[in-house]
Amino acid sequence: MIPLIICCLSAAILSAILIRHMIRVGVMDIPGHRSSHTRPTPKGGGIGIIIAFLLVFPVSQLWTQGDLPGFALLLPLLAIALLALFSWLDDIHSYRAALKLGVQGIAAVMVLAGMALSPEFHLPLTPFMLMASFATGFFWLVYTTNALNFIDGINGLAAGSMAIASLILATAFNHVDQTGLTHAALILAACLLAFLPFNFPKARIFMGDVGSQGAGLAIAWFGLQAARETAHPFIVPFMLFGILFDVAFTLLRRVFAGDPLAQAHRSHLYQLATRAGLSPVVVTLIYWFFVLWGAISCILPWSFGLRLALVLLPQVLWMLFVMFHARQTPIGKW
Repeated sequence: MIPLIICCLSAAILSAILIRHMIRVGVMDIPGHRSSHTRPTPKGGGIGIIIAFLLVFPVSQLWTQGDLPGFALLLPLLAIALLALFSWLDDIHSYRAALKLGVQGIAAVMVLAGMALSPEFHLPLTPFMLMASFATGFFWLVYTTNALNFIDGINGLAAGSMAIASLILATAFNHVDQTGLTHAALILAACLLAFLPFNFPKARIFMGDVGSQGAGLAIAWFGLQAARETAHPFIVPFMLFGILFDVAFTLLRRVFAGDPLAQAHRSHLYQLATRAGLSPVVVTLIYWFFVLWGAISCILPWSFGLRLALVLLPQVLWMLFVMFHARQTPIGKW
């Protein structure tokens, strides 16, 4: 326990040091007409989160398990590193959406390959089941990574949601003696929590795509592992339900409106809420509550349908509330 605590503290300290360095470097995010912020703010805080996680987690494995992570953990870590590096370059150069999606796809395949190499992996009985499992996992990884990236538009929302989810996942993994995943989730949570004071409630730095996509892929990977290893296979979809619902609703609404999906916009529910006058701090706290509510809903000893209805109800009420206020407020096209 003491080595793990030391590793978590070390990860938080290293993350904070690197974040402070990125503030001094001052790669600025200049606000545009699609931005939620109004003044130039440094970006790249996610570099501190991801580097600290990728450096400290192998050390924790070497210290506590006597060996470095095997390929089952190494491939997902390399996928996170690849996506984070590309996302940092994208933060600077703004690559085409197709290239971004391609790199996300490569990272997703690396994660799935790592999971297939784990001792717990059992091949499905038929080729169809194998392909269906791969397709489902691939879609989950890419969609969830993008959802956590899209939701990173106001202070603390994405980082705080992922930190809460990581802490809950660490408890779930520990309950089934998945030591490596427990350590990974705790160390990621420590890195995210170290970032929050720099970003919430007021932002001295933004996480950037390097953080939202890198950490987002890690959370999506944890979700697949939780589905396979824990007693609550839907714990991550339930915890991220508010975020996944927001993104799905927004994408569908833009499709029906004929708006290009690759174009930047400010029409997510959380953005409409702040544009309609709701405090960004309040909106962030609401989404943090959605994560906790999703976890509670998932572990209740009720039928799946009833638990799904329980986690869906707040999203429907939130959607109706936001749309009503957006229509009552002159915020322009949305």
